[in-house]
Amino acid sequence: MNDRTKIGYLGVGRYLPPTILTNRDFEQMVDTSDEWIQQRTGIKERHILSDNEGLVDMAIKAAQAALDNAGIPADMISAIYVGTNTHMRFPSLASMVQNGLGIPNASAADLQAGCSGYIFAVETIYNRMMVDYLLTGKTSYALAIGADSMSPITNWKDRTTCVLFGDGAGAAVIGPVKTGGILATVTRTQGKYWDLLAMDQFLKNPTHPADSFIMTQDETVPYPTLRMEGTKVFPVAVRSMMGDIKAVIEKYNLINNAEMSVSDIEFVIPHQANLRIVSAVQEGLHLRPDQVHSAGVVNFGNTSAATIPIAYVDEWGKRPNTLQIDVSFGAGFASGAILWRTPEH
Repeated sequence: MNDRTKIGYLGVGRYLPPTILTNRDFEQMVDTSDEWIQQRTGIKERHILSDNEGLVDMAIKAAQAALDNAGIPADMISAIYVGTNTHMRFPSLASMVQNGLGIPNASAADLQAGCSGYIFAVETIYNRMMVDYLLTGKTSYALAIGADSMSPITNWKDRTTCVLFGDGAGAAVIGPVKTGGILATVTRTQGKYWDLLAMDQFLKNPTHPADSFIMTQDETVPYPTLRMEGTKVFPVAVRSMMGDIKAVIEKYNLINNAEMSVSDIEFVIPHQANLRIVSAVQEGLHLRPDQVHSAGVVNFGNTSAATIPIAYVDEWGKRPNTLQIDVSFGAGFASGAILWRTPEH
């Protein structure tokens, strides 16, 4: 592989709403405590959307920050893929980001793959760019975005879930790079676990009378809310991420006739869902705590598809020429991993 065919990250950006919800705030809302939340999740605070901003605003601001960081003008972007679970409308969030950035003709689409949506977006962009280059010699730039507003779909009376989630967006500009670059990606979905983490149905089409086709709101919930069986999610999440880490290394070895192993990995950004899950991944890989990103859990909570690109901003430029894996899991049960080398400078 020569320099012209290296595809990687050129810049990163994020947006987090200014309103912060602390564990002390939850003590006034549900039967919980700061000590209990930190002990069970590691989370101290999370950012929550205010009334005058929304998911589209966050995604556009994160994308613009990534473009500014990369030094790439918006009109050079040929594709925008957004991992999101909470854009419950159409047209796509990606099309709204495209319009907000003033990009005329980029291919734009959303990907719903639980909290792994960003991983799926990066894989889609990487595969698209490699095919374009191999078939036409064309190189281009794209935006991979993870954005979710979890607060509108949170049941604020359910203490087992309401303390976990926050709102936010993260983005990365992807294109040809001289050093570093994406080495391999893997994604998969284990649909048999779909009911461990899901959002309640809020519209229904009654079967009687069959000719009416009237859509009514489900009276069981006042609005759609997420539900999760946390004790069952934990082992599946850890097994999934460890399996995907091994799978992405095996894929790289197969493509390159190499002998890379888990011990060669120098840094990992796992999905920032829960500090206990992050710690389990760290222990499974036999890494030191400083080799695994965990600050996102503490400071932002679980921002769903946005956790990994949000984390990029904190880690960007700290470890030149480093082998890194980003790995995630989420509803579906969708999961995946990115193996990449950070730029030399």
